[in-house]
Parts: sequence; structure tokens; C-alpha cells
Amino acid sequence: MTSTGFYRAFEERYRGPRELIKQRLEVYLPFIAPLLQWYEPAAAIDLGCGRGEWLELLQEKGFLPQGVDLDEGMLESCRERGLPATQGDAIAYLKSLADATQCIVSGFHIVEHIPFDDLQTLVIEALRVLKPGGLLILETPNPENVVVGTTNFYLDPTHLRPIPPLLLSFLPEHYGYERVKTLRLQESPELAAKENIGLFEVFAGVSPDYAVVAQKNASPEVLCAFDAAFAKHHGIELNELANRYDAGLERSISTLGQRMANVESQAGGMSDALARITVLQDRLIDAVSQAERNAARAQAAEGKADAAESRATEAESRATEAESRATEAVAALTAERERALWLESEWNAAKATINELHQSNHRWWLSADGFNRELQAVYASRSWRLTKPLRRSFQSLRDLRHNVKQAVKPPLKLVLAKAIHFVQGHPQIKERALAWVRKHPTLEIRLRRFALGNGLLGSYGMAYACGQEKKDNATHIQDSSAESAHLTPRALHIYADLKAAIESRQKESG
Repeated sequence: MTSTGFYRAFEERYRGPRELIKQRLEVYLPFIAPLLQWYEPAAAIDLGCGRGEWLELLQEKGFLPQGVDLDEGMLESCRERGLPATQGDAIAYLKSLADATQCIVSGFHIVEHIPFDDLQTLVIEALRVLKPGGLLILETPNPENVVVGTTNFYLDPTHLRPIPPLLLSFLPEHYGYERVKTLRLQESPELAAKENIGLFEVFAGVSPDYAVVAQKNASPEVLCAFDAAFAKHHGIELNELANRYDAGLERSISTLGQRMANVESQAGGMSDALARITVLQDRLIDAVSQAERNAARAQAAEGKADAAESRATEAESRATEAESRATEAVAALTAERERALWLESEWNAAKATINELHQSNHRWWLSADGFNRELQAVYASRSWRLTKPLRRSFQSLRDLRHNVKQAVKPPLKLVLAKAIHFVQGHPQIKERALAWVRKHPTLEIRLRRFALGNGLLGSYGMAYACGQEKKDNATHIQDSSAESAHLTPRALHIYADLKAAIESRQKESG
């Protein structure tokens, strides 16, 4: 599968991060470390190098690695880290190498991607290019793990078929490698020491990966440096988990048999106990029946008590309601009594006011009668009769003055109107004129009224004139109300009539 970027993303998701894979690859260090003692430089070829974790580890340990892979997306990760890797077919590249030039030929999770014929070619060509004592390392998913072999293996769409450990280890044995070691890898560390395991752990607990490490023949002196690595056991096999599971079952069955034996030994005394239990059960049934009858009677009595309590509660509620109505009636009676007292006080106040009005009316009548007598005395006096021609002359003069004023008034109004219009058209003259007029309030009021009546003021002037008139009227009303604030409406009416009559008399006498 050569789709750019796909297989790299697939590896990131399902194989694991680089750090984890690199840590897992350290299991091969005991196998490859002795090679550095015999060969300098120690060349290595990694087929299907992928992201380059094994190349990076080889460089850190002093080897000269070279990687090859078909997938360009996977090789980008190698180039990002400056690792030596080239794009190409792994088998073809292996065939192009010279004999006995490599210390290591490795292929991690590559054999499950190629046909079996190519796998045979890979094993044969690797033996050719390896130096004496050189290692072939092939790692692949372990089908002994039931979950891996039936499910997880087929998650990768480029996988062809699972390869059993016995088949992969047989290939280097058949084609002439000196010794072959099978390493089972990546099992759970906790499972290695666990005694009682379940059936699922038998299916999924076997090492999910395995590797075959095959070594080319060399002198005994070279081979003995690798004996410790090839002697060490790695991983968990399916038969081991199955045996531990069977052993656990046998222990459980043995424990269960012991318990059954103990139960049977105790069953002898169970008959007497059952007989005594039967008697006690009969007594218990009688006691329960009696208790049920007593409970029924108690329930009936409780029902009667509940009914009586309900009637008592209802009576108490009615009494509370009656008490509430009585309280409301007392409150209403108290309110009526307070209102009657208030009405009585108001009536007494009205009677006192009427008496005061009678007295005030009498005083005004006496005052008016005195004025009338004085007026009659004036009319009957000799001076009034002697000044009658003079009064007539004064009346003629007043008439003449009125006629002159009526004749002169229109032209003066016209002149005054033109003057006001002229002043309003000249802002500077208007400010001076207003400043002078404000010093004479009476003249200002008369001029504003004149201008308002002849349409010479705008909305501001009109509002001012109207406001001034309202202010004057309010002052007059305030003075009048101050004099009669203590009188009732009827007394005020009488007071107004008397005041109008007196003013009329004063005008006539004047």
C-alpha cells in the first residue's frame, strides 16, 4: 500500500507512538551487542523500516544502518530525523547487496505483508549477505494469541495471512542457519505472575507479537558471545496459559469437593434440626395468625379513633371560623363607633363655624349700614349741593379727556408697533431697550401686553406675557385666599358679595 501518508497515520493510530516502539525494540540489544566486538564498522539493513525506530536505535548503539521501504509517507518520518533510508522494494534491495557485508538483516512486521515465496527468498538472501555470526531478525503478529490471530491481525488491510511461530522458525533452520531462537513479546507483565486466570486471559493473554532470531554459522569463539541471549526465555505461550487455567480449575474443583464433604458430614444432624424447625414453624404460623387478628382489631380501633379525631378537628375548625367572624364584627363595630365620634366632632365644628358666620355677617351688616348713613349724610349736606356745578364741570373735563385719548390712541398704537418691530430687527438696540424696560416692571408688563395683543411677540414673548398675567392673578388670588382661609364655601360666597357691594359704594362715592 503506497498511498502517501495513509500508512504513516495508520501506524500512529494502531501500532503506537515512536517512543513506545523504540522501547520495545530494546529487547534485541543483548543479541546485537556482541557484534560490535567483532566487526568495525557494523553494517545493518532494515527491510520495511517504516518510521525508523530501529534505525535510530542502531545508530545510537554504534551501528551503520540503512533502511528501505516502499511507502513514501513512512519514509518522511525517517528523513525528518536524518535517518538513512531509501524508497524501494525490500527483496530487490537485499538481492543487490554483496555477500557477507551485513552484520544484521532485520524486518519488523514485514513478513505478514509478502507472499510466502518472497519470504523464502528473504531468508535465503539474508543468509548470503550476513557476515559470520550475523543475525536475521524477523518480528510479526503472534497467531497463538486467539484475539490477535482472529481479529487484530486483519485490522491492517495490507496483511496477507498470519504466520505461525513454528513455520517462521523452521525456515532459517531449513536453509542453513546455525541456530534459531523464538521470542514471544509484548505480553502483560502482571499476567506473568498471576496464578488464577480467566478464560479470556487464555485467549488474549498470550504474547501478541513474536520474533525469530536466526544466527549464521561462525567460529565457536564468536558464537559463545551470544549464548546468554539465546538461552533466555521470553514471553508467554498458549499452552502455558492453558495449563495455568486448568490448574486453577483443578484447585477450584478440589476446594469444592472438600466443601461438599464437609456438608455431607454435617448433614447427619440436619434431620433433627429440620424436625425442630418444623415444630417451630408451626408455632410461628400460629403466632403470626394471632398477630394478624390483633392487628385487624387494632386497625379497626385506629379507624374509629381517626374518625373521632376528624370530627373533633372539624368542630375546632368551625369554632375558629366563628371566633374569626366575631372578631371581624367587633372590629367593624369599633370602626363605626370611631366614625360616629368623628362625625359628631365635625358637626360641632360646623355649628361653631355657622355661629362665627352669623357674627361676622352681623358685623358686615353694621359696617354697611354705617357706610350707608354716612353716604346719605354726604348727599344731604350743603357742600354736596354747592359743589354740584363743579362736579358737572369735572365730568365735562373727564369726557373731553376721554375723547382726546380715543382720538390720539390709534396713531400712537401704530407708532409704538413700528418702534417695537424696529427694535426686534436690531439685536443690539433690542438688548439695550430690554435692559432699560426691565428697570420699570409696570411699563414692561404693559408693553408686553400691547405687543402680544398686536401679534408683535413670538412664542417666547407670548409665554412670558401669559406667565406674567398668571403670576399677577395668582398673587391676587393668594391675597384673597389668605384673608378667607378660615371660612366655609357658604361664608366665602357671602364675603364676596359684601366686598363687591362695598367696592361699588366706594366707587359711587368717589
